Amino acid sequence: TLGSPHKAPSTALVDQTRGLLRAVEESEECSSEGLAAKGISVTCVGSTAVKGNIFTTNVEEIVATTSYIPLVDDWKDILSSTGINGDGIIPRELAFMEAPSKRIEVSTCSITGNNVRHAHVLPTPYNLWDPAAPSIPLPEDFCWYGSPGVLDQWIENI
Repeated sequence: TLGSPHKAPSTALVDQTRGLLRAVEESEECSSEGLAAKGISVTCVGSTAVKGNIFTTNVEEIVATTSYIPLVDDWKDILSSTGINGDGIIPRELAFMEAPSKRIEVSTCSITGNNVRHAHVLPTPYNLWDPAAPSIPLPEDFCWYGSPGVLDQWIENI
């Protein structure tokens, strides 16, 4: 999985999956152990590059904060000295399944040194009416899990 949430926060403000994530999480068959018992290995790749921060002028950190707060159990963690890190959309604490799944944390591109983020495009409102409508591409140096220099950090594990 790439930047996917795997845990339903118990006290989150919003359940973006409308209960689906909690149902999957509570299913023994879908647990890391249950999948391993069926011979299915799972590798979770998540980024820790983007810190959530409300006391900043960095727009990316502010946007990440607005994404992380509804998803975490205790939004006050954003205020702590360690804060909450993730890929700008999914906080680190939700991006990984428990062992025996493999856990791979990435933070920077090995080619450019740029942060690894959730995606390299922005969906548009048009995607609601026409899923084939093009998304807004982000700049070339905007790295995501599938970018050259990031892909090589995890691809050998699947």
